[in-house]
Amino acid sequence: MTMYGLRHPILAKAAAIAVLTGLLAGIPAILLTFFWPVDLPTLDDLATPAEPVVIKTLLLATVWTCWALFAGAVIAELVATARAKRGRVRMPFQRLAAYLITTITVATTAPVAASRGTIPAAAAAVTPVALPSHHLTAAEPKTSEPAKPYATYVVQPRDTLWSIADKQLGDPMRYREIVALNQGRTLDDGQTFTRGDWLRPGWTLRLPGDAARKERRSSQRTHTVRPGESLWEIAEQHLGDGRRYKEIFRLNRDRPQPGGARLTDPDVLESGWHLVLPEREQNARKADPTHHRAPSPLPTTTSATRPAHHDDVSPRPTADFSPQPRRSAVCSSVVVLPEGGIMAISFAAGVAVALASARLRHRRRLPVPAVDEPLSVPAPEPQAPAVRALEQSHRRSFAESEDGPPDDFELVTSAFSIDPPLMLKAGIRGEDPVSLELSGLNLALTGPGAEDCVRAIVLGLLTQADQHRAEIVIPSQDAVRWFGETITTLTGHLPGLRLIATLDEAVDHLEEQFVARRRILRDHDTDDIPQLREAEPGEPLPALLLTACAADGHAYLDTLMSLGSTFGVGSVLIGRSPSGTTCEVDQEHRVAEATGTLEKELRDVTLFHMPANAAATVLHTLAVGNGMPGEPNEKPAELEVPPPSTALQPVRFAILGAPVIEVNGTPVDISGRAKAFELFVLLAVHPKGLDREEICEHLWPDLEETLAGYRFHAALKDLRAALRGASGVGEKEASFVERSGKTYRIEAQRVDVDLWAFHRALADTRTAADDEAKTAALEAIASLCRGRLCQGLKYDWLDQDHRWPLTVASVKALLQLGVLHKRAGRNERALEVYDQACALDPDMESAARSAIRLLIDLGRADEARMRARHLKARLDALGVACSSETQALLDRMNTAPKPPVRLQTPRA
Repeated sequence: MTMYGLRHPILAKAAAIAVLTGLLAGIPAILLTFFWPVDLPTLDDLATPAEPVVIKTLLLATVWTCWALFAGAVIAELVATARAKRGRVRMPFQRLAAYLITTITVATTAPVAASRGTIPAAAAAVTPVALPSHHLTAAEPKTSEPAKPYATYVVQPRDTLWSIADKQLGDPMRYREIVALNQGRTLDDGQTFTRGDWLRPGWTLRLPGDAARKERRSSQRTHTVRPGESLWEIAEQHLGDGRRYKEIFRLNRDRPQPGGARLTDPDVLESGWHLVLPEREQNARKADPTHHRAPSPLPTTTSATRPAHHDDVSPRPTADFSPQPRRSAVCSSVVVLPEGGIMAISFAAGVAVALASARLRHRRRLPVPAVDEPLSVPAPEPQAPAVRALEQSHRRSFAESEDGPPDDFELVTSAFSIDPPLMLKAGIRGEDPVSLELSGLNLALTGPGAEDCVRAIVLGLLTQADQHRAEIVIPSQDAVRWFGETITTLTGHLPGLRLIATLDEAVDHLEEQFVARRRILRDHDTDDIPQLREAEPGEPLPALLLTACAADGHAYLDTLMSLGSTFGVGSVLIGRSPSGTTCEVDQEHRVAEATGTLEKELRDVTLFHMPANAAATVLHTLAVGNGMPGEPNEKPAELEVPPPSTALQPVRFAILGAPVIEVNGTPVDISGRAKAFELFVLLAVHPKGLDREEICEHLWPDLEETLAGYRFHAALKDLRAALRGASGVGEKEASFVERSGKTYRIEAQRVDVDLWAFHRALADTRTAADDEAKTAALEAIASLCRGRLCQGLKYDWLDQDHRWPLTVASVKALLQLGVLHKRAGRNERALEVYDQACALDPDMESAARSAIRLLIDLGRADEARMRARHLKARLDALGVACSSETQALLDRMNTAPKPPVRLQTPRA
């Protein structure tokens, strides 16, 4: 394509000549005709620059200068074209000049078809090397044929020979070589390449062989996978943060790789693949030589065998500061459950999304509290040990991320996907995860550990079954055997789970799916489901897995599974498979013996597994996350705070909002002492104090007890030293953190914490005798609520146990205050309070409804509609519908007649 979208070569050439002529001859002609001679300003005129003659002269000088620079650029490009070599000097406007001259000369100066002997030596002698790009693919020579002396390039929209030569060969003047290599060739659409001035997107052009080795001019960087590497290690090496492995996976997902394979699972890499890397952050944090890198939350496995002595290219400290883990773990890519199960870290992410979705729905549907309703901070929701371990493991996987773990809204919206799962995470061998392709999987498990492994497989797919991404078919009696009777009542809230009466009926359902999918393949003219998903990514076709008990296998199912890879279907049985892979799973859930096509992949693998009691609690969590009504915990948290101090408190610690420490009214920054600051926050939310073991469990959960104790005393010393230094108080005068027996707590006589004042004001609302006293107490709460608890801090222990319960109590208090102000006729103050509540929790529909109703009552319909659009957009991002009360309010607002517009007529 040439000349800004003109596809016809003659029109493009004529347009380029007209533009070049107009710029070179037209501008001087206009200037000489209308502005010659030039009236130069006098010295008196220069003394007043605003004079028209001065401005006119400056403008003319600017235009003449630009024209001269453009003319010089044209001359430079003409010389370069004649010499077939680009000059080193770059002038202003040279890019425009080069484009115009190339458009004019590409059709008239391109050489005729060149014979093999006229191909430049550099192009004929170099064997191409594949460049990791979807635009340029070097032709890979077959073993029985000599290497081709060219690379290939697929033409993209708005490509020109000039731009292709510039990007792929490093010199736009080498477009002649591209013309010579393609002259007379029949291209993909049957067209014959003639002179190269008319390119069609999708054509495959031959380029000189050295094109594949030219460094790309764009900022896109690439990395060639070495044996034993993982996405985490690659992200840490090139991006400085292993947690950015997800960006590399998103950039390279489904990108063709050498050998025809594609990256579909972050767990599986192959040596020799070329990965495109994202931009490295400009302000990346410098490596701390004393900070030990947390284990990779998601290491990947390569097809090559991991070498015994793998060189780690990422910088590591010379001394060994690695702490001994307090809890045993198999490797960093798995979660060890208290009940004894082992699951992948990606499964923990799915459970965390379900928990976040349940919390969001609970907060969204909270009603506006009555004025006389007693307010308190709700106690944290109790969690089963397995569920809590999974959520904590997911949050700790963000330990080295600069942004920390996402909040509930970010977690739920970022997890949205319509892509079906392609790989089944099966287990680990040593420290390497093992994944199996789901399409065509024909696996049977036997032995004492088989049922635990099937539970893990089913639950792993259920965390990815939303949005019609996966369907798991289980005979009802087998489902009850594995998960208990409750699974029959949860099915309606577990998307993707289909319980069928018997195995024969489940096989019949599978056959129906085969017939339906064959019809879909025929309609889309594709050979199999993977090809269909690549051609039609929007086609809602879930991954399909049948799991059941069949001690001796099932003959007809075995026949159907011979076509499983074609139709995107897999099966996992407890029993034996005559034509698939049968694994003997021992009590340690290790594959002791395997026979069949996946024998090598699964031998000696420890399969992911989950005991029955843990599986039941996780299944209930997934159902609640998908909308099953739960039983919210309304029990108030029992938090005893010290009474107000009568003495002068030199230190003020505000944590309702962005944390602020003030000493004698002067802000003090101790954020550089990270653990000392976190210790201060931890003791602030526990006014009664904690003992050393409890503190270490919060701040250093993975460290050995002795080392965690050393870290605690170091942080305590740093905190006291910072506060004493800022206040000028000696060591004997104040400790700021006092010790009573084994308990450490903040010294209430010297430190004022706004959270404690919040709880005292909340207690005052419960004992208020009238509306006036309650309004005063609620106003005190409103003045303290500068934002969410410790806004901006992402501590693992803070969010669910403290931040969100406190946010719910704060919003309820603000809504009560708004109702009181509205009742008293103070509508503007009520609107301010409602706005404050919406800012604290934008997902609480009752707060948004209160603000919208008040705006409508005040006649500010446009603002009300704006608030409604904001609320609707946020709900749409979560993929949920608003409540019936909210919908009724929106309908009322949309159907309300708009006031007529009155036009003022001008007075006579």
